[in-house]
Amino acid sequence: MSAQPTVVLIHGLFGFDRLLWLEYFRQARSLYGQMGMRVIVPKLPWAGTIKQRASALAGQLATQPGPLHLIAHSMGGVDARYWITHLGGGAKVASLTTLGTPHRGSPVADHVCSTLSPFRLFAGVHALTTTAMQQFNAETPDHDGVIYRSYAGVRPLAQLPWLMRRYARIIEQAEGDNDSQVSRQSAAWGDLVAVVPADHFELISLNFWLNPFRRRESFDPLPLYRDIGCWILQQQ
Repeated sequence: MSAQPTVVLIHGLFGFDRLLWLEYFRQARSLYGQMGMRVIVPKLPWAGTIKQRASALAGQLATQPGPLHLIAHSMGGVDARYWITHLGGGAKVASLTTLGTPHRGSPVADHVCSTLSPFRLFAGVHALTTTAMQQFNAETPDHDGVIYRSYAGVRPLAQLPWLMRRYARIIEQAEGDNDSQVSRQSAAWGDLVAVVPADHFELISLNFWLNPFRRRESFDPLPLYRDIGCWILQQQ
């Protein structure tokens, strides 16, 4: 057992640990370091299947002592669930906190995989359809020793970047409120801690709002990450 809390930051589909000077989770690594925690940022196959990504996660965390507190964005949350349930991760994971994770799949993936979109070429996209995730959930029960927590992002259509509105409309028609990639109901898993006013990418400090004719209130995810860190410290 490690006396120092260990946080594992898990990136989503098409994500990375670090790209040149850019980190996927931006300031979260330094924040948790300042809060006295060890921070690990695994590198997963960027467009692989859940099993492939979870296997990479298992390999990179094999020698890390528990308890581990996982914080995952988007697809990273289901990769973590697979590792916990099927690959032995539950033996040393204390908690999993997910941000905008499509636990029940996404109508966006359904749409992409049924059209000629180039994104249909990626196995990771097919893994996140609502049908695929229904089967995943049936085969991947939660581990009794792990605390599951989640956050969902929601933005009205008018507050989403133009680039994302088409997908947001697809989700809204099928499942209601969403962050442009994942609905509120799909993002909720375990204890839904909060619904925050953010789109899917603002949850990792990416702002694609490029509308010169209208302003929107920005979302700073750092307080959210700080709240998660404070909760983790309370678990020690």
